[in-house]
Amino acid sequence: MLEQTFIDVTVEDAIKKGLDIMNVSESQVKIEVLNAGRKGIFGIGKQNAEVKLIVIDPEVKREKTIIPIIEQSSDKNIDETPKVTTPEKNIEIKSNRKQQSLELVKEYVLQVIDAMGYEASIEIIYKNKDEVFMNISSAEASRIIGRRGQVLNSLQVLAQNYFNHLEKGFTIITLDIENYREKRRETLENLALNMSKKAIATGESVKFEPMPNYERKIMHQILAKIESIETYSEGREPHRYLVIRSR
Repeated sequence: MLEQTFIDVTVEDAIKKGLDIMNVSESQVKIEVLNAGRKGIFGIGKQNAEVKLIVIDPEVKREKTIIPIIEQSSDKNIDETPKVTTPEKNIEIKSNRKQQSLELVKEYVLQVIDAMGYEASIEIIYKNKDEVFMNISSAEASRIIGRRGQVLNSLQVLAQNYFNHLEKGFTIITLDIENYREKRRETLENLALNMSKKAIATGESVKFEPMPNYERKIMHQILAKIESIETYSEGREPHRYLVIRSR
């Protein structure tokens, strides 16, 4: 098995260097991130990224420089050169690449939390092919959650944006810690029901404070069952808020 280790400023730079030196494409290697690196603060604690590239099929590399000689034939019924890559292999490579990207996102989030001064670990949970949970464990859970989930929500935005930078496919990343998301859902549903009663009783619109899109969606869904009110959102992100109005 052919394998080499490469070091550079970022993981992406180290991978690019390795591919160039080994003269292979990304689809021909398995990538292991040995060290995601860190920027440090004012240069202190800075570390370069380190990756290991393992050639999946060494024969591919050995045969890469061989130029095949194909004799021309007048028989038009002769089949064309068979394709090398099978659909099954494509699926496997795509899955491996996605897992590698998620590992990079995981390390990125841990670096941010570390820069905040907290220790944490993350478990990646594949809910389905289009949705991934990253469950955080830390003794400083309340600080990582922040006021009404603001810190956790910010970390989630960073994670999603970084993954979107690495991958073109559609995948939703949700960060959670100590089952906060489910507890928050229950809080939002109870709040929505209580405020709907207020809107019906007073006949006046009730406006909530700004909240993320997925939290507004939770409230829209629970209130959609009540026929005597209507809900809609106003404002622009990130200050968009929910309004309940009696019909």
